[in-house]
Amino acid sequence: MNEVVIQKPELQILVNLLQDDGVVRVNFPIYDTLLFTARPSERGYRIEVKAEKRDFYVRHPELPSYSDFYEAFISSGVITYDNIAEFERSLELYRTLKKGVVFAPDTNIFYHRFISNYRSLDGYQIVVAEDVKNEIEGAMNYKYRSNYLHEIMSTVRNGHLLRELSNRRTKKSRKAAYIALKEFEALKDRVIIVERYGEGHNNDELIVKTLKHYDEMSPALLIFLTADLAITDVARMEGLEYFYFEYPTAKLGNHEVSAYQLRTLIFNLAAVFGLVEVNGTLVYGEFGGKKRLNELKLIFRDERLQREFLFHLNLCRKLEKIMEG
Repeated sequence: MNEVVIQKPELQILVNLLQDDGVVRVNFPIYDTLLFTARPSERGYRIEVKAEKRDFYVRHPELPSYSDFYEAFISSGVITYDNIAEFERSLELYRTLKKGVVFAPDTNIFYHRFISNYRSLDGYQIVVAEDVKNEIEGAMNYKYRSNYLHEIMSTVRNGHLLRELSNRRTKKSRKAAYIALKEFEALKDRVIIVERYGEGHNNDELIVKTLKHYDEMSPALLIFLTADLAITDVARMEGLEYFYFEYPTAKLGNHEVSAYQLRTLIFNLAAVFGLVEVNGTLVYGEFGGKKRLNELKLIFRDERLQREFLFHLNLCRKLEKIMEG
């Protein structure tokens, strides 16, 4: 079989083998579009983004948009919010407070994976309103109906590659499970879930009122973190301390990234897009039989590359077992 199921860290083996040829090329085969290239550099890799907004020409809501592409760079920690320097200055002030500080991320902050990517927040307790958690969990339960997937497949040239997604998660559900839930799992050791408090006309009101109540009961100052301008009006009305992150506006260009960031970018694109192609090898983020959040399926078209990959994969897994045991 030319199929291999791997864990996200094992993607580095493929990248290492491909970089011997000088360049790693990541495509989206459904659009026949080169997304970016990556070359080894002193820090790790130098990414050159090739895709532009016009390359995302298909307007079907289940197929990737340029916004999906852009947000993968945010959730991978390659780019961040425009006013991050202002937040850094605020963080210095928060650190001087005797009463201490806790941070409460809005749903969008989970989808951007900001807290795990921003090392300055390491060690702080994270307070999560019940309705934030519910929003993420509620978005995870959508799967493709067979006729709907066939409708999607018929709108693009290489639609047959989407068959792996049959009866699997939709794009909205993939984002929730493989981006936002992964962030929740990464932070779980310092997360406090706060039960809903009060009543509201919508989730924004419920989230803010819940966090305000917790803030009043807690000895520490709670800072609500959001990238949604609308909810800041509710927070201001309720007297809840907040920091509003400005969505990045820079054009995607060239970036110096670590090996971890490159792996994460490829994983996040495969997860949200359903699949990507790396130098001819298909990398599925969603596929039949997927059991763990971190899993990917590789489908090789080059037998020599597959043999090399399996040799190094088996060797790494044996070494890992030795180290564990």
